[in-house]
Amino acid sequence: MRVIRWVSRLLQLFGTIGSIIFSLTTPAQAAPANVGVAVLQAAAWAPGDSTREGAGEFEVLLRIAQLQRAHAASGLVSVGDRHGMRPCGGEHALSRATLTGVPVVKLAPRGEVAASPDGLFLDGGNLTADQAVAVLRHCLIRHGAPPVAADPAHSTRREIAAIRAHLEPFQTALRTAALQNADGLLASIK
Repeated sequence: MRVIRWVSRLLQLFGTIGSIIFSLTTPAQAAPANVGVAVLQAAAWAPGDSTREGAGEFEVLLRIAQLQRAHAASGLVSVGDRHGMRPCGGEHALSRATLTGVPVVKLAPRGEVAASPDGLFLDGGNLTADQAVAVLRHCLIRHGAPPVAADPAHSTRREIAAIRAHLEPFQTALRTAALQNADGLLASIK
């Protein structure tokens, strides 16, 4: 029982550190040439696995901090479960990332990406992780990083709408790439 409390306190500390990192590192709004995109693979997880509790959130926060430190603009491609979801707090961290200027493309191997409540995740469709990285990188160079919410923990409707509007060309580019990918697959089958 003491170990669980200790782990819980440690995870709270990491969450606080992640919040500080997010608030101190704001990506540029102009179209940067220095763009970093990382791929995160969801780890195997079982309900009730207390040893992995918070690990998904920590992984996402750490990777974003690394990207933002090295690049003017950054993005993530998250390969989740069959619905594109990430366990162990990963979804919460990805949601927060979208509010801090980091676009997130979700991929769902052998399935479809579940809709997000705020509509801030980008659906990579049937693209591979490498294809999604290429499209996201191109979009970040062309359109720049999305706007940042003043307080990601309490974002306003106006801020969410501005982020959604900025991400529309990103989603269009991903849909186009996915359609071309599907057309190429159909052509190879015939």
